[in-house]
Amino acid sequence: MSPRHAITAYGIALLVVALIAGTALFAVRELSHRALDGAERQAGRFIGGAQSALNRAVLGVDVLLAGAGDLVPEPALLQTPAARDRVSQLMEIGVNQNPLVQNMTLVSASGQRLVSSEERGRGNGGGSGLPAGYLDAVLQPTVPTLVIGNPVTSALTYQQVLHLGRALRLSDGTRVAVVAEVDLALLMNLLVQGADINGLEVTLERDSGLLMASVPTFVRSQSPPPARIGGSGLSRGEARLTGAPAIVVVRRSMQTDVLVTGSIPLASALADWRRERNIIFSFALALIWVVAAAAVLAHRRIQRQRRARLELLRSRAQLDQALESMQVGFVLLDSDHRMLVWNRSFLEIFPAAEDLTALHRPFAPILALAAQYRRHPSGGVDTGSALETWLLQTRGANAVAPFEDELYLPDGRVIRSTKNRTPDGGLVCIYQDVTEKKMRTAEILQSRAQLQATLDALPDTLLELDGNGLCHQFHAPQGTGGPIDGQDPMGRAVHDFLPPGAAAAVMDAVREAEVAGASRGRHFELALAGGAGHFEISVSRKALQGAEPTGYIVILRDVTQAELAARHIRQLAFYDVLTGLPNRRYLLDLMASAVRIHPGSGHGAVLFLDLDDFKTLNDALGHAMGDVLLKEAAARIRRHVRPGDVVARLGGDEFVVMLEGLGPDVEAARTQAREVGEQILAALNMPFSLDAQTRYQRTCSIGVALFDGRERSLEELLKQADIAMYVAKTSGGNGLRYFEPAMQATVAARSALENEIREALAARAFDLHYQSQVDESGHVVGAEALVRWRHPQRGLVMPGDFIAVAESTELIVPLGLQVLEMACAQLALWAQNPERAALQLAVNVSARQFRRDDFVEQVERVLAASGANPAMLKLELTESLLQSQMEETIRTMHRLKAIGIRFSMDDFGTGYSSLSYLTQLPLDQIKIDKYFVGGIGCDPKIELIVQTIIGMARNLDVELIAEGVETQAQCDFLRANGCFRYQGYLFSRPVSIAEFESALSA
Repeated sequence: MSPRHAITAYGIALLVVALIAGTALFAVRELSHRALDGAERQAGRFIGGAQSALNRAVLGVDVLLAGAGDLVPEPALLQTPAARDRVSQLMEIGVNQNPLVQNMTLVSASGQRLVSSEERGRGNGGGSGLPAGYLDAVLQPTVPTLVIGNPVTSALTYQQVLHLGRALRLSDGTRVAVVAEVDLALLMNLLVQGADINGLEVTLERDSGLLMASVPTFVRSQSPPPARIGGSGLSRGEARLTGAPAIVVVRRSMQTDVLVTGSIPLASALADWRRERNIIFSFALALIWVVAAAAVLAHRRIQRQRRARLELLRSRAQLDQALESMQVGFVLLDSDHRMLVWNRSFLEIFPAAEDLTALHRPFAPILALAAQYRRHPSGGVDTGSALETWLLQTRGANAVAPFEDELYLPDGRVIRSTKNRTPDGGLVCIYQDVTEKKMRTAEILQSRAQLQATLDALPDTLLELDGNGLCHQFHAPQGTGGPIDGQDPMGRAVHDFLPPGAAAAVMDAVREAEVAGASRGRHFELALAGGAGHFEISVSRKALQGAEPTGYIVILRDVTQAELAARHIRQLAFYDVLTGLPNRRYLLDLMASAVRIHPGSGHGAVLFLDLDDFKTLNDALGHAMGDVLLKEAAARIRRHVRPGDVVARLGGDEFVVMLEGLGPDVEAARTQAREVGEQILAALNMPFSLDAQTRYQRTCSIGVALFDGRERSLEELLKQADIAMYVAKTSGGNGLRYFEPAMQATVAARSALENEIREALAARAFDLHYQSQVDESGHVVGAEALVRWRHPQRGLVMPGDFIAVAESTELIVPLGLQVLEMACAQLALWAQNPERAALQLAVNVSARQFRRDDFVEQVERVLAASGANPAMLKLELTESLLQSQMEETIRTMHRLKAIGIRFSMDDFGTGYSSLSYLTQLPLDQIKIDKYFVGGIGCDPKIELIVQTIIGMARNLDVELIAEGVETQAQCDFLRANGCFRYQGYLFSRPVSIAEFESALSA
């Protein structure tokens, strides 16, 4: 389709669309005008009716008031109660005849109520209850006129009423006012009676814009006077009540200052129009879609026709290209053997035929040229009668079957000539160079020989069987052994040369291959001279020659070594290498089977075991000794469980025992689980002989979780047992605890605290407080940096609330690094102040942090980044660090000592307390633990220990400092015995850096 045709088609479609859209818009606009005109007429009719109703109502009241003068006798008679009652009764009769009037009152010019139709108002002498100024408005005109007041609340009925009054002149010439109270609600109901206009607003207003009453009831501020809306009384503006766009109609009552207005919101007036508009637009849109779809379909149809023409031309070109690109020679002859079509490859094969080739030229000369290259079946060149016979056969008009021959060209090429008849009697001649194919055939024959040699070298046994298991061909590996083991299976069934089990497995595989086409993965086992042999069966289906039944190629592969390796891998995958117990993966499989047992089979229990302080053994004696302990512990656990119970190792020093069949009673199950657990505890409490010289005694903590036949999460069950174990361990260890739901909260709180510590580390919410270290004169020589946590909810958190969790979760390492960074940064700041440059700062280092391989590098990086003087930094180590890896500890201390860092031994005398390490460690200071300092003056033995520590430090030339000094007596004792460095509440509590520096400046 040309661009011009496309533009024309789409232009026509666009014109039709524009016509549809224009027609729809015109129709919608006309319907809008009609809807508005109809609404205006409807509003006008209604307000006209309301105006008439108002006039009739007002006229009725006016007539009632005008006739009131006939009811009143001489004014003097109104002074008697009987006369007043008589007049009141007559007035009440008149009021009852007009449903709008609630009360009628006769009021004197002085404002005194003379008589009333209401029972409650029949007395005289009271006030009129009329609004201020209304009585004057009634009596002022010289000609009696009906005066309508503003809405007020009736003093008698407490309802909104209108006062309608006129002046009367009594027989003695006295002017009085007769006033009727009209129920405003009844009046408005009369005006809107029969109105069925959605959203209609009706108001009764003054010329001034004062709203007297409305339907619906509405409270609004002063609006523009309705008289200004328009001379015709009809306009489009804002509704009198809501202010929404509306059709507004105004009519004046017979009382010229009272107006009746009606407002119909445009939204209501146009509601039906909107529905009609939506229908018109939907219909128009549907027509537009139809026109657009027709245009697109027409466009596509023309495009398809154009593509078909192009495709035909392209196909012809491709056919020509295909003929020219064919690697075989092609010639098409008509029924008279004249040339119609040929390609370039034909002329390349027979260059001498180029001069003989022309359209409709006979093919016989070229055929004679090719005949000289035909080789006789005996091997020589065709001559004489044989050649003539071949030519006649090739050109024979009666030849129907394809005729194929080979031509051997002088250049060594072999050309295969194939000739096929066409339905119209023509001939298709194909000349294909098969030189390479001949060479490949020779290569295939050679490959077959190589394949046979390869088969002879293969260790697999190959069998060709039929569906009944009868062997037709076979190949057995050289030498003895294998499933056949020197037998000749030819013509025999597999059951005759294989053992029954092996033969059955082979036939099962054959039957599977008969259905699926192949079989893989079946195995059988044979007893061989060298032991059990494992063989894998592979079978593929094969169609045998001629009418013979389907055959099957069977390969029997010796997979004995692979099977042994697989068993070893399974052992590694499902069993712990060290103890030979099931690992976590296998345990979960066993537990999955156990928890699926029906409830009638009874309860079970999971015991979670953890060796107490096992890490201490590893650190002190090495992992080799730890492995010996684990193997012996596993053996003891297995000896103290029932047959059939499962013992598994989860990793590290954690073991799990699963007990099944504990009975349907839960208490009995608890008792049995406790008995097994206590036996295991007793066994593990016995000393372990780790080697000929080492005996080690250790306790164990056990947590127990019971289960029954209901489906449960295996991980949840293990977690419950783990939680119970954790509670047992935190309660002092060497005990057994059952899981209780309350334990979950304890562990959850610990986990929450761990997460909060991680978040605090990320937010760097830890600060340092500083406790002064002083000399014998009270001069501050340094401080110990103590970490504090600025918690967003709990405020300042002391180390005792979070250090233990940090130690157990490895978070102590990043926390220690942050403390070291803050301490070095403070040292760098002090170095800039000559008065504080000599202050030393002690920082506690945990064993986990100190034993990290990169601890020295961490310290070097922190010092380099902060610029702090290493000589002013003192690292406080605990004695627990010396319980293992002494040589590595000493090596690390010497590396740090070379940088210039000083070392202090914290809590001396409370931990490892081996005096031998004092001569090996490069210590600069020993800190007397506050436990010993607190005993000064209370326990002579402790005082003797303190004196011994002081003397030992003096002889070793190591500086000494006492922590926890709280009384002057303690300080005096220490000074008297030779300790001249002190730290404690006697001198200062740990304070913030601002308070610490403020105390220095004091």
